[in-house]
Amino acid sequence: MRKIKVLSRSSFLAKIQTQMAIDAIIQKNKGIKIEVIYLDSIGDKDKSPHAWKKHGFGIFTNSLSLQLIKKNADLIVHSFKDLPVKNKLKTSFVALERDDPRDVLLIKKTSLSKKSLVFGTSSPRRSYYLKLLKKYIPYNSLKSKKIRGNIQTRLSKIINNASEDGVFMSKAAIDRAFLLGSKIDKKIFNQFKKDFAKFTSIILPLSQFPAAAAQGCIALEYRNNDKSIKNILEKVNHIESYKNCIQERKFLGYWGGGCSLDIGTTIDQTVKQKILFSRGKDNKTNLYFHNKKYLNKIKVRKVKNIFPTNLKNYQMFHRQPLSLKNPLNKDIIIISRANFISKNMFKKTSYIIASGDGTWKKLNKLGILVNSSLDNFGEEYRLPNYTYSRSLQKPCKLTYKENKFESKFIKIHHYSLSPSVSRNTIDALFVADSFYWMSFSAFQLAIKLRPDILNKRNACGPGNTFNQISKIIPKKQLNVYLSYQDFKENELKI
Repeated sequence: MRKIKVLSRSSFLAKIQTQMAIDAIIQKNKGIKIEVIYLDSIGDKDKSPHAWKKHGFGIFTNSLSLQLIKKNADLIVHSFKDLPVKNKLKTSFVALERDDPRDVLLIKKTSLSKKSLVFGTSSPRRSYYLKLLKKYIPYNSLKSKKIRGNIQTRLSKIINNASEDGVFMSKAAIDRAFLLGSKIDKKIFNQFKKDFAKFTSIILPLSQFPAAAAQGCIALEYRNNDKSIKNILEKVNHIESYKNCIQERKFLGYWGGGCSLDIGTTIDQTVKQKILFSRGKDNKTNLYFHNKKYLNKIKVRKVKNIFPTNLKNYQMFHRQPLSLKNPLNKDIIIISRANFISKNMFKKTSYIIASGDGTWKKLNKLGILVNSSLDNFGEEYRLPNYTYSRSLQKPCKLTYKENKFESKFIKIHHYSLSPSVSRNTIDALFVADSFYWMSFSAFQLAIKLRPDILNKRNACGPGNTFNQISKIIPKKQLNVYLSYQDFKENELKI
């Protein structure tokens, strides 16, 4: 039986991640015995808010990697995001399948009625995001305060400090704690679970708030010349996760790399596209950027006439509000449009999901606290479980009365839809050579007016619209964009 020495940090979360790595290795490799060695890293010993400035990149990994080089261990379990972008050692990595990379903003329930909030974080990226979050959560002021610690101690620090209202946390860390925490340390997990229940969670959309490069992924480091360990680890390497994380870290490396930069970069996947979201500050120019890059090649020939020409003059339907029970007695509600919505409707709702960025911002202006977003990816995208929604109810979706399409959600009709095509829309429809559909209803109405649209170039968002249109137009002839603006930038010839 082959014995392997696995080295890891000694924190609660690190032990959980080590167990995940061990389970993956044993599942794919028979006849292996594993010995685990725990070691405190420099970052574990130095808990000061400015530890990165003092010790440089790799404060959670370098001291462990040194033990690997000295052959005191066969492999090391890391959080991939903690590794220096530039690896100067004679080591390599594999990656386990990536978990949800998003950030979660946790707000104490006792602070929800305040007008101004203070959040604990030592991350420059998350501190920068607080400046942007005023468009997403209904508070007058959002400030940051330096705080460090592992996932359970950060929660307790916020709970026991009346002047602090919340904290950022990796969703993957939370999910792993609830998945395996009681198995690793029941006492710590029970306290974490108790503390977590005192917070309301807001899961931040990657399109607007990309995470740290490789966040949510566990990396296993080994010596380049250890062929035996390499063969074992290659069986657990999740190639897609590995490639995405390497690409994100390469992007981050352009600015120097490391968690101490106020830059987020994350790759996400639609039905036909990988998209790299990035946001932060370019220290070379001191300018802030916010980019979205479609990584798969888009088959397109730019044209002079697209549909819609613009959204300002676009009208395919008239919407009429319907009367609803006020407030709605539902725990989880998905809102695709902010039309005919009021704050009072959701007094009994514990968890609100917006369909995308635009809807989230509109709801925020109404004073409604949104908990997460489908990020324009469609109904199947990263739905929250009980850990966050705190409800076993089936989610409900606000939609229009005439919606006859199958849905995994309970439908609540809050408006009716009737055809009402404006003159500008008609004119644009009949001269266009390329089309973007924001709903299947609009597509259905349009092909009745102009059937040859089926032979033209078409595009839409992912989700139900894509699922329905792709039954009529072959998927290979249908481009996917997250927004009309993306379509316009890629397909309009200027």
